[in-house]
Amino acid sequence: MSLPIFVINMKSSAERWQKTHSRLQNLGLECVRFDATVGKSLSEAEISTWYDVDANLRKHHRNMTPGEIGCYISHMRVWQHMDDKNIPAAIILEDDLIIEDHLSETIDQLSMLTNWDMIKLSDNRANPFIDSFTLTKQLVLGNYLKVPNGTQGYAVSLPGAQKLLQRKPFFRPVDVDIQFHSEVDLRLIGIKPYPISEDLSFDSEIVNTNVGRHSNKSTFLRNAKHRIAMYLQRKKISGDLTTVIKPQ
Repeated sequence: MSLPIFVINMKSSAERWQKTHSRLQNLGLECVRFDATVGKSLSEAEISTWYDVDANLRKHHRNMTPGEIGCYISHMRVWQHMDDKNIPAAIILEDDLIIEDHLSETIDQLSMLTNWDMIKLSDNRANPFIDSFTLTKQLVLGNYLKVPNGTQGYAVSLPGAQKLLQRKPFFRPVDVDIQFHSEVDLRLIGIKPYPISEDLSFDSEIVNTNVGRHSNKSTFLRNAKHRIAMYLQRKKISGDLTTVIKPQ
């Protein structure tokens, strides 16, 4: 299955782009660089068109940082590009990655699946599948109660991108919003072993931007409300495998 691969990359991070581009080329995969939004460079007026401060105060446990805002905008701009160009599905990658050899095989398996909105290709916490289905000798499809965080790598369909665009203006970080899949009826699954992981040899641009700010404006009540909301969300299966697997 041939899917466009978009790599979100800051102009200042040329080394990351070159490393990711070269690695994908070595696997026989073409990719397109997608210019990342730098949150700390946005004006207040620009931020207000994307980020709902009032909803953040009501529904999330802490204020979003400029890095998180820029990261979310970057992903949302790719989803909007898919919608504008009517792209049926795409792979979206960040640029601080380790890319495994079986990424090509994983992408090929997507043609065997239907009725999916997002497929997670990475997880830094080894969250387990609830239900699973063997795709090949190496690859297993599954769903979650505890959806992996992080947005290092995933596949998204056009219907999935359109659902995610409903989140504008957003009020939580993009990876947290994806964990709240039921809010937009996002049909979310994963394929293991994951072909994408974070390359810790690079310093995260988002982490660098966020240093010292994560506890800003947080309260006991905000934390409690967020924990309860997440607890309730994790009672809901992220996707129905019986509708995703095409009949043979």
